[in-house]
Amino acid sequence: MRRAVVSVALSLFLLQGCSEQPPETREIPVSSRSYQGHETERDGDRLAAVYPSLVGTRLDDCQTCHSGRIDGGRLVASSCDFCHDLLLFEEGHSVGETLNGFGRDYLAAGRNAEALEGIREYDSDGDGFSNHEELLAGRYPGSQRSVPGQATATILTLSPGEIRSLPFHRQFLLANNTQQQFDDYVDYGGVLLADVLDAAGVDRTGATGITVIAPDGYMKSLSIDYVDRVFPSPVYYGGLGVESLGAECGVVRYPEAIPEGVSDGDPLPGEIRLLLAYERDGVMLDRTVLDVADGKINGEGPYRVVVPQANPGRPDRGTRFSPSNCGDGLDFRFDADHNAGHSVRGVVAIRIDPMPPGVEEYDYMNGGWAYVEAGELIIYGHGVG
Repeated sequence: MRRAVVSVALSLFLLQGCSEQPPETREIPVSSRSYQGHETERDGDRLAAVYPSLVGTRLDDCQTCHSGRIDGGRLVASSCDFCHDLLLFEEGHSVGETLNGFGRDYLAAGRNAEALEGIREYDSDGDGFSNHEELLAGRYPGSQRSVPGQATATILTLSPGEIRSLPFHRQFLLANNTQQQFDDYVDYGGVLLADVLDAAGVDRTGATGITVIAPDGYMKSLSIDYVDRVFPSPVYYGGLGVESLGAECGVVRYPEAIPEGVSDGDPLPGEIRLLLAYERDGVMLDRTVLDVADGKINGEGPYRVVVPQANPGRPDRGTRFSPSNCGDGLDFRFDADHNAGHSVRGVVAIRIDPMPPGVEEYDYMNGGWAYVEAGELIIYGHGVG
């Protein structure tokens, strides 16, 4: 296990001396990570056009303009989850409700490249630094917790050998998808996340949650009680594949081998826990890679945090395939626990929340893919150091 205090020296080196071009002379780079899967949005590209030095950094991300959900003074959902939850599961809300001060100022000024120029000298988050100063220093202009010159987080790095030396845990469970036609029964193998944090020496006293982070910036926030929770044992639903229901009405993909003794209506065997998986159906997870054509990631590994259903239920079709003409009661249910979307692929970092006061977020957006290549895992935040 390696312990290090991460410096922003390299980021600052890259930012220094980058002459930001006037609007009439610059080309529009289309390289922002902010809206992968949101092809109609161009806000990230506008930021990259005005501040090309930010391309590929952590500010090239949704949370530059959007905040997470705050409840009782603590962060309970990342900016990604906050937006998605409002649009998918809560009526009468809009994405605009998730904007931070910088995002609101940008929207009010016209939501274009000229708007970014116009709010350069604003202090959108009221922390005493102008938006321009914070952007050039690689700091979030919409967060008072992020200011130039701030100390960065202490991190722990676990090697593949250290992770695989922990007790092996296998569990067979339903991965219920939100949009896709099929849900999946999967046999995942790996190590309990509780064992990972304990092996890293994390003091969880006073922790409120964990945030699981992928190399493309996708984040999922989970309550701290998920770490030690034994989840309810779900019931197995057989006979819902295309073999039984046909190509249009099939709703489940089954693995080639079902655990011995499991049949329709039986509770699934073993203890169901929050898992850092590195195997699927007995095979090592395919390494996560970035598809440069569409900006999305493929593969699951080297690690995937597998989140079981807290409220087990039967499979259902995704939103893009509902309503159907199948008449079998398996169309999308808003009250179902769609746990597949919580199970983060290609995990590179786990943040223990809340972050220590006055300490800046670790810059996972720079170098995250190197951790995928090396099979290493970063742990930082509350109780680390």
